Amino acid sequence: MKKFFSLFLVFAISIVFGQKTLDAKILTTDNDSLTVKIRVRTNAFDPNLLYVTSFNTKVTTVEENGKKVKIEIPKIKELSLVDFNGKKRFFINKSDDHKVLLERMYDNDNVEWFRNYSSTMGGENANDFLFNKKTNKGVGFIYFTGLPKKRLKEFFADEPEMLKIVDEIRKDGGFSNTSDYDDAMIGILESFDKIKNNK
Repeated sequence: MKKFFSLFLVFAISIVFGQKTLDAKILTTDNDSLTVKIRVRTNAFDPNLLYVTSFNTKVTTVEENGKKVKIEIPKIKELSLVDFNGKKRFFINKSDDHKVLLERMYDNDNVEWFRNYSSTMGGENANDFLFNKKTNKGVGFIYFTGLPKKRLKEFFADEPEMLKIVDEIRKDGGFSNTSDYDDAMIGILESFDKIKNNK
């Protein structure tokens, strides 16, 4: 019985975490530019859903002969790729200990937005972080819970016009899918940049 359970567990894990490769570009801390294939995991039910946790703390490249080479995160400055949905994505080494790649969601003169991924049972979770370059103020919040309007208002308190813009975004603050949430946040940050740049 134990043997059957072990085999079932291995089978289930292999289904849940399908392994594939993606073309990626890596900029090292020595400013070397590498074009590589990296090993990634995807969701069993949505094979286009990329699990960032499969490479944000350890990047495994796959050479033409099948040989796997690990690149330690502290040696990586930037990593970019096009995911299975055709979306170009950028990851940078900006964590406090330089051991985790954060996804750069938005970066302009006035504000930055980064996303940090962590593993959960059967998938992954994410935390977002906004940083106001003018006030040197940051705010973090859990992703997948809808726009944190209260925290956004505190973050944009130096621009009263932004409070109205935040209020006008979806009354419930929730979104049916990831792209809706991301598009709404980018719209808010673009509005903030526009206000700041017109001063």
